[in-house]
Amino acid sequence: MYYKISNIASQTILEKHLNRPFKYPHLYERQILINGLEESVIPIVAMGKKEIISFSIWGILPEGYAEDWATFQDICNTLNVPLNSMEGNLWYAKSLLNKRCLIPITGFFTSYLSKGVVYPYYFARENALPFCLAGIYNVLDDGFITSSMITCEADDIIRKVHNVGQTMPMILHQDLHSAWLQEEVDMSEIKQILKTPHEFQIRAHPIAREFYKNHISYDSMLEPVTYNHIPKGLS
Repeated sequence: MYYKISNIASQTILEKHLNRPFKYPHLYERQILINGLEESVIPIVAMGKKEIISFSIWGILPEGYAEDWATFQDICNTLNVPLNSMEGNLWYAKSLLNKRCLIPITGFFTSYLSKGVVYPYYFARENALPFCLAGIYNVLDDGFITSSMITCEADDIIRKVHNVGQTMPMILHQDLHSAWLQEEVDMSEIKQILKTPHEFQIRAHPIAREFYKNHISYDSMLEPVTYNHIPKGLS
């Protein structure tokens, strides 16, 4: 489960990377740590509004759902949705056909277990610029957007510093952003997009274990920290 991400890009950099403006630019804030368990709002580019950057509550809810976000997440955590679950009849699976979105971030976190201790790792691009995750979304009756990131099987790089799970966020190749948001795309085309490896140089390094403490966020928390008996980092 991936429930913490980072987005430290400025509004200008994010708009340049996505080649479109924010609908409500004054609402955007750079965030070192975004905790999805706290009903967080994240920027997305949705198929239905692909000319702008919108805001979404992280954790997709069913269409027509009328209760609180937290109530549903206690029953079914939807911060992430596994790619292989899209093959079934789950309520969110149909969003893969007509409600896809880009979720721009600058980094995500994994965990490494060694000698009974769990260590956090931070993944980001070599140049610290944004990249986009594949996502799906729904629009509620009140107009609010809720979204989830799609996860897939972890690649060899992720597995080296993430041994407490077998998945990773689905990173989209930048050249396929437009194709991902295109309407009237069939499932075979969608699967082909998702099979295409991303082109980014991704680095990873361990960070301070205070990361696991509730409500801890500070300016230097993404800086590398060296520990014995675990990988120092990847690039």
